[in-house]
Order: sequence, then structure tokens, then C-alpha cells
Amino acid sequence: MRRMTRQLWAAVATVVLCACGDEVEPVQVRGRVTDLEGSQGQSLGVRAFGAEGLGGTGTASAVTKVRASTVAEGGALTLVGEAEVSAQGSYTVEVPEGQQKLVLQGIDNSGTVVVSALLDASGQAGDATIAPPMDSESSLEAEVFTRIVADGAQVAQTNTVDLRTRINAKMAAAAKQGASTREAVQARVKVLAEAVRAAQEAEIRAYAKAGVTTSQSALFDAELAASAKLNVALDAASDTGAAVETAYQDFYMELAAAAQRLGAKAQQQAQAESSASVAFRATVKGRLSAQDAQPLVDAAVRAAAAAEARTSSMALSVILQASTATDASLQQADTAATALRSNVSASVTAAAAAQAFTGFSASVATGADLKSTVLGSYLGVSVVNQVAAAGAVQATATAATALDAALDVAVKAAVTATQTDTAKLATGIADAYATYVSAVKAQATPLATFGEKATPAVELLVVADGSFRLQ
Repeated sequence: MRRMTRQLWAAVATVVLCACGDEVEPVQVRGRVTDLEGSQGQSLGVRAFGAEGLGGTGTASAVTKVRASTVAEGGALTLVGEAEVSAQGSYTVEVPEGQQKLVLQGIDNSGTVVVSALLDASGQAGDATIAPPMDSESSLEAEVFTRIVADGAQVAQTNTVDLRTRINAKMAAAAKQGASTREAVQARVKVLAEAVRAAQEAEIRAYAKAGVTTSQSALFDAELAASAKLNVALDAASDTGAAVETAYQDFYMELAAAAQRLGAKAQQQAQAESSASVAFRATVKGRLSAQDAQPLVDAAVRAAAAAEARTSSMALSVILQASTATDASLQQADTAATALRSNVSASVTAAAAAQAFTGFSASVATGADLKSTVLGSYLGVSVVNQVAAAGAVQATATAATALDAALDVAVKAAVTATQTDTAKLATGIADAYATYVSAVKAQATPLATFGEKATPAVELLVVADGSFRLQ
């Protein structure tokens, strides 16, 4: 009996030792708390009453601890790590390896959440994981993500990297502007959550219509490296100057490359972003009708315009570089793309952002003097062949008008003052854009007189007149 007892304890000890030997080491996540509104601009204050939790002036001195939590279906947070914050605002919190979509919260002495951020992935044991700086922008991102999940979305199919591209510093500042209560802020967060969810669903449906099979989960996995690199750059930057601007430019390029690896060409990325942009803008405009929320609506529209400007200008360049375009045509396209990005970045109203796209469309294809446009230069339009090219441009304008009408129907069927049917909205928008693209691509037949340039020409038309629709 004693021998059996000794054997039993030996076996238990062996199991315990094995378990200890297999114990996973935690990952150390480093970050810092700031008083800033955010870092992502369109090319990229004093906290309002009732806007607690969205950071701002005084945040760094108020925060004493950082908590790291996972988000379960339904939006419930589960604590996985906690750490003190230094007097300088820095912290190092230990979390389990392999975690994704963590919410980091900076709390004060009373336990109130003052500021927060999203950490897309904790990495593996031994990794030096850097979190994005905590500011008003990162706080709004974290709040929106938690609300998306609380409202029924699956964590796995919510792309937090994409979410971070759709919310910028101007939106964070506007989200607090004119909000007199915490409830008013949360009402705005709910609408932004619906808008982001609709945008992500519309993007995937648009990809499917274009023949690209993917998911937000696949995009998220492909984009993680870009997200981690951005976090490092933002953590190292001391302000929101040139270093931050460069970091975001690299980030956007790497996101485009990630989508390319999943099979989405630049043209398809532009079409998908146009669908996502309409879904995002339509939800925000339809759901935030109160006058005091108009600064947020305006900032959200401009943020969406910036995203479309990036993908549309990139598609324009890629189409011409892959064809037989002359250096002169390439330079003209680059000038049009640069002007679009610069004008959207500098816009201070949604109307100004829309005007930037009108100018872009005219420069690329729809200008009164067809020969002076990018399309005219590329095709070598002359008196002899101008009729065919002009006919294709006019047909595209007609298709764009039909697109606006179809988008209007889709929006009215899915967005009301009280709710958004994200699935219906995404489907309606993707279908409308697919019909538009088919109508424009049909112009390859009348453009056959231009030979092998006909197909790139219709792709230029899709980008020129299909971007930033339904104003």
C-alpha cells in the first residue's frame, strides 16, 4: 500500500513538473499614455463634459494603471493583464501570447476608464510587442470595436486593423464636440460601430462581385504585420509631424500589398473601398441627424474620402503602369492623383472633399476637353477617333447617374433614423456598383478602335467616375 502511494505521488509530481515545464511565458506589451487627440489625419483639446473614456488633455497625469482584456461575443471584457503606469505615462503589461484584438484601458485611482486602445495581436513569447499610443483616437477605436461586438458581430469577423483606418483624430475630436452627457457620446459610438460594420460587410461583398474570395478575418491576418510596424513607429514618434505622416504612408502601402497577396488587384481594391465608403458615409449621415452631431458627420465623411482617395489614386497609377502608357500620360496621372490626395487632405468640409473628387474625375476622363484628360492622353484622342472615346465617356456618365439612383434606393431601404440593416445595405451597395462596373466595361466594344488600350481605358473610366458617389 505504501509502495502504491509513493508511486501515485511520484506520478502526480511528474504531471505537475511537466505542466510547469510547458507553462507558456507571458508577452510583455509596452506602450504609453498621451494627452493627444490622435495621430491619423485625413491624409493620413480640452475633454468635453460627459466624454470620459475618450482621452484628451490631462489623461497622462490621471491614468495610474493599464488593464488588458479580451473581448468575448456580446462585448464582455475578460481581464488578462494589469500594470502600473509610470509618471511619464509609459507602462509594460504582461498578457498571454497569441492573443488577438485586445482592449487596453487606462484607468485612474477611482477605477474609471480614462483612455483606451486596441492591440491587434499580442505576439508570441519573447516578442517585443508595442501597443499604439493611447489617445482620443485610439479610445474611440476601442469603444467602437467593443460596441460592434456587443451589438452582435463576431469577434473573428471584425477587422480591427481596418477599423483603425476608418477612424482618425479629427473624428475623435468631433465625437466629443457638443456631447453634454456620457449617453450622448455612446449614442455616437453606436452609430460609428454600425458604420464600420456596414463598411466591412460592403467591402467583402464588393470583392466577391469582383471575383475575389476573401473575408475580414483573412484580411486581418494579412494586415497584422503592417499594424505592428505602425505601432512601433507611432510609439517612437514624439509628436504628430513628418515621422507620423511617413509611418501612415508606409502603413497604407503595406495594407494594399496585403490585399494584393490575397488576390485583390488595385482596381478591385478601389472598387471595394468605394462600396465600403458609401456604406460608412450613408450610415453616419442617416443615423446622426442631430445638429450637434454634424461636426462628427462631416469629419467621418472626410475620413472616408481620404480612404477612397488613396485607393482610387493608386488604381489610376497601377492601370497605366501595367499598360502601354507614355511617360507623359503617367506624369499627367500622377499629377491628378497627387492633387486628389492633397485636396482631400486639406479639406475642412465634406463639400470640399467631394469637390476634390469632381476635379479628379474631370482631370482623368470627364473634362470638357477630352483630349486634355488622362484618358485622352493615354488613348491619343484626335479628331479622327474622338467620337468613339467621347461616346464611352458619356455612357460612363449615364451609368454613374444610374449608380447614384441605385445607391439611393439601397440606402433608403437599409438605413433609418433609428437603425441600420448592415447586411441589406452592404448587399444593395455591392449590387449597385457591380451593375455600374459592368455597364462601363461594356464600353470596351466601342473603344475597340484603340486596340489593346480599350480594356485599360474602361478601367480608367470606372475609377474616374465611380469614386465617392452618392453625396
